[in-house]
Amino acid sequence: MAFEICGVEEVIRNEIMHGLNQTQIAQTYALAIRGSGTATDWKIVNKMIVDRWSMSGLNRIKEMAWSGSCFPSD
Repeated sequence: MAFEICGVEEVIRNEIMHGLNQTQIAQTYALAIRGSGTATDWKIVNKMIVDRWSMSGLNRIKEMAWSGSCFPSD
C-alpha cells in the first residue's frame, strides 16, 4: 500500500507551527517529492522552511529528504 500527502504546503506549515524539527520536516518533504498525485508549490514550501530556519536549514532538509537519511533504518 502506498501513501501520499495531499496539501503539502499546509501540512508543512502546520508542522512548523507545532515545532517539529528539521528531521521531521524532511520526512514530510521526502514523502512529498516521491508522491505522484497533487502538485506542490515548492516555492512556498521552501520559503516557509527558510523563514523558520535559514537557507542552510533548507539545504539540510533537502539533503535528508533526497537521501532518505531522515527515516530511521533498522
